[in-house]
Amino acid sequence: MNKNKKEIMSLIFSKTLLFIVIVLLVSIFKSIFGEENSLLAVTSIVLMLILLPKDLTVHPVKNLLGLIVINLVFGLSAFLASQSLILALVLNFAILAFIGYRFTYELQKPVYALIALHYILLMMNPVPVSQLPLRLLGLIAGAFMIMASQLLANKNKLSKSRDKILNSVLDNLLLKIELLKSGKGTDQSDNALSISINQLKSDIFNSGKSESHLTECGRNTFAILSCLEKINILLNNMKNSDIESELLDDISKILKDIKDKTSYIDTSKLEDKYKEYDFNLTDIYDFINTIKVLNAELKEYSKADDKQKYIKNELCISDECKNLNIYKRHINLKSPRVTYAIRLGLVVSLSYFVINIFNIEYGDWALYTAFILTQPHSEYTVSKSKKRVVGTIIGAVLIAILFNLVTDPGIRTIMLVASGYIMSYLSDYRDMVIFITFSAVASAALSVADPNFIIMNRVVFVIVGAIISLIASKLILPRNLSHEEENLNNIQMQALNKMMEEVLLNKDSKNESTMVILSSVPSLIDLRTNYLEVNGLNMDMSLINKSKIIMNDLYQIHLLEKDNTNYSNVFSKLKNNIEKSTSTSVLDSRIQEDIKSSNNFKEIYLSTKVSNILSEVNSIGYNEENQTDLYQSLTIFN
Repeated sequence: MNKNKKEIMSLIFSKTLLFIVIVLLVSIFKSIFGEENSLLAVTSIVLMLILLPKDLTVHPVKNLLGLIVINLVFGLSAFLASQSLILALVLNFAILAFIGYRFTYELQKPVYALIALHYILLMMNPVPVSQLPLRLLGLIAGAFMIMASQLLANKNKLSKSRDKILNSVLDNLLLKIELLKSGKGTDQSDNALSISINQLKSDIFNSGKSESHLTECGRNTFAILSCLEKINILLNNMKNSDIESELLDDISKILKDIKDKTSYIDTSKLEDKYKEYDFNLTDIYDFINTIKVLNAELKEYSKADDKQKYIKNELCISDECKNLNIYKRHINLKSPRVTYAIRLGLVVSLSYFVINIFNIEYGDWALYTAFILTQPHSEYTVSKSKKRVVGTIIGAVLIAILFNLVTDPGIRTIMLVASGYIMSYLSDYRDMVIFITFSAVASAALSVADPNFIIMNRVVFVIVGAIISLIASKLILPRNLSHEEENLNNIQMQALNKMMEEVLLNKDSKNESTMVILSSVPSLIDLRTNYLEVNGLNMDMSLINKSKIIMNDLYQIHLLEKDNTNYSNVFSKLKNNIEKSTSTSVLDSRIQEDIKSSNNFKEIYLSTKVSNILSEVNSIGYNEENQTDLYQSLTIFN
């Protein structure tokens, strides 16, 4: 009860503080840049908050300049659009399509909506040429505000946050061991582990790399996390077997040593102890080798620095994984980003053109609605449209009652401010729309004796905007959630293909950064599907979950090779087998022959692991044509 009370008080304090900061910044902006630019403060603060998960501090100057350029382009484009409707049609489409493509992420929560809203507010509130310099200065100030918040919140973010998350992973692994020993279910600890692992991988993806490099802190953190994830996979393998409590005790002791920051964990005793152990030897040596890798990475843990200037040359991201090349590869009409970009650009630019050519009073409410309801997937457009219309009607009834009873502009202003404050506590879209409606109508009707005409226009134009978005979702390059599931599975298969190529073929030219990025894909898809489940996606995660285990095995093989030179001959022989094979069955038979004829345990262990990986890849469930594509993309059997 006390904890809940503390959480409630903390929530109220943070929301109230944020509201006060917004009001103060709006007032400061108004006093410096004029009434017509007061909305820039609101959009800049919203962008500050929405961009916080993205770490822009690795290259602060470069990213600040990027923000300034984008803001100035938005400001100049909005101004030019106000000068000519034909020019507006072209510019508005281009800017909105750019936003829809550039800021709609396939593996992360998108930020396009608020960035697009930032531009649309500039577009719908133009300034004359005499006030343009002041607006552009306001936009530059907004960019500085965003970067200042980044430096305060995200400077060395990964090196600050990883301790807490890694400790959480260790705690839940220890809890899981106790539950396994007592024969109890591990669902709760499994869920907690999944959340922590996915979150830290996302943090590494966002904060542990720049456009061109992976930081040493990012690499080191990922290697440690991958080892702990491997231990979790091994514990899962024990769920359906006769578990030896002695083995679980050994795992538990080592995890406690790691948590207590023991400098070195001796694995030689474990090797001697389990040499003749009647258990799955691959799992046993997976565990022992994982601890060996952990020893090496934990030694570097405190030294790993998140600063760009300490990045090693071998951590350079390969060209094909850089954003610019990814954007180029995905410019086609099958890409979900391209289809959404075109639809968004057409809806907003055409709505703006029609509203202005016919000079429709309050028509901007239809444009705002059509914009916000134009979503990448038709299911989300439908569900959000229903909530938008219902919330608008409820909000309209509420303000009709209050504003017909209260005519004093001062009291109405208090109601307007209160509605904005209350809205900050709401998460359901329908409930938010109720107060959005109240705020929008109240702003337009503060000094109007009879607000009913404005209220009716609000309801009508919201319905019109909803109809526009629904028609667009059906007619303009439509996409639904089934397309999203297919797209995510394809991304996963492409990542798995590339990961196998990096680990099994590129013996002397492995790209560390590329492997970390590829290994993060299943977790990023996990986070993406969690976001999409709210919108109605019910995705079969079997491919993603299997791929997560396979890619962890591949990354562990890479770490083993990197930290143990004794494996180099084994890898050379394995690569030779791969290159001489003409099919998966031939490759598997060669590996099995090597296993039978070898007296070298390291060769037997590694060959068995590769054989298991290939077997798992073949069992994923893809048809023969897709399996052929998988190996052709590896260039193994060309």
